[in-house]
Amino acid sequence: MPFRRVISFFLCLGIFLTLPACGGQGTKPANSVQSEVDSKKSEESTRYQLAALSNSISKEVSVPYHSTQITPKIEPYKVNSELSNVENLQQFGSFSQEQKQHLAKNAFVVSPSAQEQLFYIYEKNAYLKIPSLITTDSVLQVYHVFYDYSLRSLESDSLIGAVDALTDSMLKKSIQIYKGVKNSAVKSAALKNIAYFGTAALALQKQMPWNMPEPAVQLAEKEYNLIQEQSGFMQSEIFPFKLDYSQFTPRGHYTRSDDFKRYFVAMTWYGQAPFPFYIYKDKEQKTRDVEQTLQALLITYALFMNENGSQDLTNWETVYEPTSFYVGQSDDLTIYQYKDLLKTVYGEDPNLEQLNDSGLMNKLYQEAEKLPEPRIQAEYTEQDTPVGRQFRFMGQRYIPDSEILQELVEPIKRPIPSGLDVMGVLGSDRAYQIQLGKKENEWEGYPVQFAKTQEQFSALSGDTWRSNLYYGWLWTLQGLLKPYETGYPSFMTNQAWTDKSLSTALGSWSELRHDTILYGKQSGAEKGGAEEPKVLGYVEPAVEVYDKLLWLTEYSEQNLSARGLLKDGEVEWEQNLKHSIQDFKDLLTFLRDCSVKELNGETLSDEEYSRIYEYGATMEHLTASLSSDGLRWFEIESETDKNMAIIADFHTVAPNSYDNGGYLEAGVGPAHEIYAVVPIGGKLYLTRGAVFSYYEFESGSRLTDEAWQKQLKEDKAPAQPSWVSSFVSGGKGEIPEPQEPYNS
Repeated sequence: MPFRRVISFFLCLGIFLTLPACGGQGTKPANSVQSEVDSKKSEESTRYQLAALSNSISKEVSVPYHSTQITPKIEPYKVNSELSNVENLQQFGSFSQEQKQHLAKNAFVVSPSAQEQLFYIYEKNAYLKIPSLITTDSVLQVYHVFYDYSLRSLESDSLIGAVDALTDSMLKKSIQIYKGVKNSAVKSAALKNIAYFGTAALALQKQMPWNMPEPAVQLAEKEYNLIQEQSGFMQSEIFPFKLDYSQFTPRGHYTRSDDFKRYFVAMTWYGQAPFPFYIYKDKEQKTRDVEQTLQALLITYALFMNENGSQDLTNWETVYEPTSFYVGQSDDLTIYQYKDLLKTVYGEDPNLEQLNDSGLMNKLYQEAEKLPEPRIQAEYTEQDTPVGRQFRFMGQRYIPDSEILQELVEPIKRPIPSGLDVMGVLGSDRAYQIQLGKKENEWEGYPVQFAKTQEQFSALSGDTWRSNLYYGWLWTLQGLLKPYETGYPSFMTNQAWTDKSLSTALGSWSELRHDTILYGKQSGAEKGGAEEPKVLGYVEPAVEVYDKLLWLTEYSEQNLSARGLLKDGEVEWEQNLKHSIQDFKDLLTFLRDCSVKELNGETLSDEEYSRIYEYGATMEHLTASLSSDGLRWFEIESETDKNMAIIADFHTVAPNSYDNGGYLEAGVGPAHEIYAVVPIGGKLYLTRGAVFSYYEFESGSRLTDEAWQKQLKEDKAPAQPSWVSSFVSGGKGEIPEPQEPYNS
């Protein structure tokens, strides 16, 4: 089929109505652009406008956000030094002296534990008949479980098969192009494309085609050997520059099966290997990279060529579109921009023999200057991996926190950022103050660059923050970053609680990075049936977090359903999943309503106390039903999946003449216990809940969940950040069992 007919067919289908502007550089809806563009510098306006125009997803379902307005009315209270005014202190056993000091000063303390799930602590509360404190950590954990499991199901059900079929077809068509073209430069580029897709085939554990040219076979095998070695920055066999082969270490949930492992490696290859317009000697000196540009043009041509073009496009979009909804659009140029370049420069029916014609190539590079630069560009001083405008077959996605991290690093002076940078830019003054106190932040340009980056992100509209699941998750975490004022319970109105909320946000953020490790572009319980006893309880009254998480869950459900990813319950596990999502929305509504009553000084009903009391069983049910194919918790066999501890590398520190480099890791460890003194009916009661333990450190290798969980079990994990000492303290004694513990 001539290219003209392919393009006409594609346009008639109207699959993507905004293809000429698909920059893939962000996720801002078009109707939110003008108010933001007007407030930015001119050089930023084009970038944001392109980002906005690229986000017209035809399947998008808009979900309105409703914010609960509340004026908190809780009177401040004081805990006596020996906790003598706490009504139920005797239920909880002994505390260390330091823990008592935390309770007296801040009305709460977090105590380390080795529990592998948050809900274990709540279930033990029910057994011990002690009041529970339902935390934001616990519901954020449930959303992580849903997000990760639904993404895994999508990949397993359709994406792995689509990548398999697409790779087979693109390899076959690349061989066809190579055999048909005579121009030596174009033929050389075509040979490298055979090796490129041959490498992907090897990553997918496929056999090389019998008619694959021997030089391409050799290149692919050598390249795949580098991928298997995972040795960091090495000279590529196919490309004239280095690639970071450590990125090919399967991690996140991709260690769970052989299919996930091969999918991870192939998609990392498609997302990492660049086809740049230029090779940069430094920020000023650059030379045209004609061969890789020819490769990108040939790949685009191959995708659309002959009768299989529409199926290849379908397979490509089967992977790209839903993962864009989960994570974001590609930060680099895609087949959409290169299709337009082919049409604009070479016409609707390109002659491959003339791809490197000097006049046409000059026009191509002129047109390329109109395309957006990637927003996340690694800062390397001694690596030659390209970072400017470039094509990637299935490029890693723009994620806002990686842009924040990238903006706040400076080679040599400040190569190591932190999750605190992200939270600071998103609105946490406390995170910024902690960063200023660190020696590694003595880069004199940090305050200025931080202020500029914070201004950029604070200008984003609500529509932008609610434009995909990744943005929406970060937006939800913003509800944890501001200090609470008078009117909230006293355990929430001090700096220690601000630190604890910051730790919660960082723990949830590390789960987000973990769940999207493949796609995000880096900067360098069954319920009991017995009658429950009457036990009091309390909900952390974080109304904004519950409102936003309720919106995010509804938005997730509606848009995944629109994409056919949440079916109508044709099989039992699908019915269970849909019911569980509804259960989670009901729970969030309940927690918000309880929070409003608490902040108004109202007493909860017996029914509400009963529901808080059985929260452990509720969490177990949701965690199991949202993370397995209808299995109950005790039926899940994977010890990795049954442990909430996860890890994700979020920044690469490249090696240089002075340092061997490394990887910055953010992770969640075991569940920690939180003890808080709360006001109920004019008296003070002690409650216990569960929270994240957050870790952040530099590692010499990219860690898997299994390796991280092993470190924790062997007590070889690094220490938590020093600033958590404002609320974390050990030494808690065992809680005594009541004479008649509860047993459902």
